[in-house]
Amino acid sequence: MGDQTEATTRDRWGSKIAFIMAAVGFAVGFGNVWRFPSLAYEYGGGAFFIPYIMALLFIGIPLVTLEVSLGQYHQTGDVGVFGSIHRRLKGVGLGSVIAAWVLVTYYAPLIAWVINAFFDSFRNAAIWEDSTGSEAYAYFLEEIIGEKTLGADYLPTRMVWANVGYIAVTWFVVWLCLAWGIEATGKVTYFTMGLPAILIFVFLGRAVSLPGASDGINAYIGEWDMSVLVNQPECWSRAVSQIFFSVGVTFGVLTAFGSYCPRDGPAFQNSIIISVCNSLFSFIAGFAVFAGLGYLAYEEGVELDKVAVSGPSLLFGAYPVVLATLPGGIHWVRLLFFTLFLLGIDSAFALTDAVVTVTADSVPGADLSRKQIVSGWCVLGFLIGLLYATDAGFRFLDVFDFYINFLVIIVGLFECVAVGWITGLEQQCEELGSKTMLAYIFTTFGSIIAASGVWFGIPADGNALVGGFVTWFVFYLAGMAVTLFLLKKTRDSMPEESQRSWKELLYTLYFKNVQDYVEKIKKQIGYMPFIWGVLIKHVIPPVLIVVFVLGAVATNSEGESVFGHYGGYVAWPYQILGVLTFCFTAATMLVGAAAPNLYNWTFVPQVEGSFVGEDEKFPVEESEEQDVEQIDESNPEKAQAEDEESEAVEKPVAVAAETKADAEAEAEAVA
Repeated sequence: MGDQTEATTRDRWGSKIAFIMAAVGFAVGFGNVWRFPSLAYEYGGGAFFIPYIMALLFIGIPLVTLEVSLGQYHQTGDVGVFGSIHRRLKGVGLGSVIAAWVLVTYYAPLIAWVINAFFDSFRNAAIWEDSTGSEAYAYFLEEIIGEKTLGADYLPTRMVWANVGYIAVTWFVVWLCLAWGIEATGKVTYFTMGLPAILIFVFLGRAVSLPGASDGINAYIGEWDMSVLVNQPECWSRAVSQIFFSVGVTFGVLTAFGSYCPRDGPAFQNSIIISVCNSLFSFIAGFAVFAGLGYLAYEEGVELDKVAVSGPSLLFGAYPVVLATLPGGIHWVRLLFFTLFLLGIDSAFALTDAVVTVTADSVPGADLSRKQIVSGWCVLGFLIGLLYATDAGFRFLDVFDFYINFLVIIVGLFECVAVGWITGLEQQCEELGSKTMLAYIFTTFGSIIAASGVWFGIPADGNALVGGFVTWFVFYLAGMAVTLFLLKKTRDSMPEESQRSWKELLYTLYFKNVQDYVEKIKKQIGYMPFIWGVLIKHVIPPVLIVVFVLGAVATNSEGESVFGHYGGYVAWPYQILGVLTFCFTAATMLVGAAAPNLYNWTFVPQVEGSFVGEDEKFPVEESEEQDVEQIDESNPEKAQAEDEESEAVEKPVAVAAETKADAEAEAEAVA
């Protein structure tokens, strides 16, 4: 994938296609099959594609571009990426990695249950062939997962030893996919992503040939109820949430994957391909799913809304029953479980690789081989997975899956703030004044928080939506009046000969910092559109704030906050563990901002193994009083090393030091 492979010690993908397959394989998972089609069915059929496509263009693709491009530019994982932007942002990288680890520790047991169901189909084929969808799903919960011994409080009572073994198998497969390096991992994805892409068309072709399939497809996309876009405004937030979670941002995976690409690879183009392929898989899977459900409704003589159309009950109940009615039905069921295994396993090893990459780039990981790091994390993942091998495993999964949603939204918000607001902030303060910038930041974020309080914090009525927008407008207008007043004072204080125009000042206020950053990284990673910086700074953060507040203030049927009372589960262990996971990760990010030196061990600057930008500052041996040590230009040796480094930026293939003396000079320059 370019000549730079010889110029760096960092591992590399075998080809661009391998990178794309790995990234798409990570993004495509169970949710593409069991969640996206049901959202289209619930929110107006084809009409749902309007907010979905808008969310893809304005949220999904920009966030994927952010993670891929930053990983590629800084040539390191999430901690190193955000630590390079500012030393107080290492906690953001750690937060994303924690989210990835929490997710993979319950995703692996889900894959284990799929393996269990696959082998169980050889012993109990009749369960899938002679049952209704609800009966098959009940069997999956009670026998495969082991819930038949649970009481009304859903507290665990026993270990399901078969699932212990299958969790061990899952982690062993993850180990096999990662232990031999990223080039070998890329080759694995040709199978783990390539075969499901083929099989989804096989399922589609078989499903559309069945009686009743047209009714299902019509319910999926044939009906365009445009009224839901106005009468059910939550469809917009659901579309944003689906895109946000489906493309797999905020877990550090795409950053890690991007760091294994040559620095001059087309990051924006690759990000578009990854995002669009993920959505296309969801779109095609929807046809296969609803064609099958239409057939099931036809066979049972019921309306489509009487069969399961979403969630685990679809994949482990209704759809296997659909396939079991076909000639050679039980083999179709096994093929479905095998496909689900492939969809799950590449997501599992991608999430694990995000943790492995950050570990390898840390101080403790510098002296460890990749096999040692992968082995350590896989063993730990297996041990944590024992929680899900109890008869209450599915309940633990449900709870953690709920609370991790809040976590990744916060991480995504901080990622956008890091790039859109923190980069270049000091220069903005120097040019426009600290008070001006403080007023502008308070206005931007305060207005959307105030509007969200009106939208979701008061009893729902016909005026809440309008009231929220009025609150936002008035707050923003008043805040900007103060900001412009302060900006005018700054402008008036400038010498007349150097006084800048209002157009220039407003550009500096709104866009300059993020666009300067775009210009810096595009010299290495290629084309980046102007609109990307605008979306990262001004569009995505407010949207994520609204989505977070919407989830945080949601209430259940009893009027209690869902946060802390999710699903009616008892406080211990379910709610407490879920809330603590969120709070621990949030605290990790806050501690990094308050005491960045505590996280110095998390990142070793990739000097010889990466490409250091012309003004890229790696936080090595930093102090609380000094953000970044500047290169001493009065030292001729350091100045010469800096010139060599700049030349390396222009010619990436010559970055690696060819002699020990050159390597020491480069390291000294960065330090």
